[in-house]
Amino acid sequence: MANKDKIIDKIEKKIDSIEKLHDKESMMCEEVKDLLADLRDQEEDEKWEDDSEEDFDEDNDDEDIDEEEEN
Repeated sequence: MANKDKIIDKIEKKIDSIEKLHDKESMMCEEVKDLLADLRDQEEDEKWEDDSEEDFDEDNDDEDIDEEEEN
């Protein structure tokens, strides 16, 4: 019987190890998801900044046209 108890203890330890690995995997997946979300946010911010710069350039172009018409 002692032999069976040792085997059961080993199995329980292995199960605990597997659960810990699963927890680590889950945490790593969440970290990766967070990183991807950060990248998406940065990309959206860059697009917004690019759009703002284009709008500013378009406004300046309109002023240039007005100045040319006056001359």
